[in-house]
Amino acid sequence: MTLRRLLTILVLVVVLVTVVRPARAEALEPTVIILIISGAIVLVAVLAVLIIANVSDYRRGTRTEEPPHGPVIVAWQAPATAESP
Repeated sequence: MTLRRLLTILVLVVVLVTVVRPARAEALEPTVIILIISGAIVLVAVLAVLIIANVSDYRRGTRTEEPPHGPVIVAWQAPATAESP
């Protein structure tokens, strides 16, 4: 696991814990709790689909940039020298 992926997962977990944790003096209704949990599940599912699609495209060799078609040809011509009369 790369450092970037570890940091991404860590930030995601911290944000989810911060959002899901209720305030001290407030009581959350069951409907609000279900909405928060459902939103978190949808968010995780969308992120998982995007990550899996990106990895599978990368493994298949699908790239967003087009490789050059054919060989690159470099032409050079020596400058013409002027003859004096």
